[in-house]
Amino acid sequence: MAYPQSNGQAEVGNREILRVLRAQLDHVGGSWVDELWALCTTLKEGTGMTPFHMVYGGEAVAPVEVGVESDRVQHYNEGNTEQRHMEFDLLDETRAKEVVRLMAYRQRMKQNYNRRVIPRSF
Repeated sequence: MAYPQSNGQAEVGNREILRVLRAQLDHVGGSWVDELWALCTTLKEGTGMTPFHMVYGGEAVAPVEVGVESDRVQHYNEGNTEQRHMEFDLLDETRAKEVVRLMAYRQRMKQNYNRRVIPRSF
């Protein structure tokens, strides 16, 4: 049986992702699902959006909201399907805007770091 060769760089990337996830989730014990949910649905300062929104183009509905019938769930109607399709069409544009915003954020962080850490010559 033949196995396609794996890309070494992809394997290293996957290993690094697993290492970071293990480091973040080791301290939570059995509640790692909740921790992952929190990571995906927490607003990130650099982009101003949640990772879930960046991938799917909308905010996640927590399982608790479905069971309790929150306002979002109660006011959802099938007519929203057209709006969701329009949002999906704009998702690439939204991502491009967020990339620009993230680059500006990183530049501000770099300037702040350099101002504090790199000594000035007198």
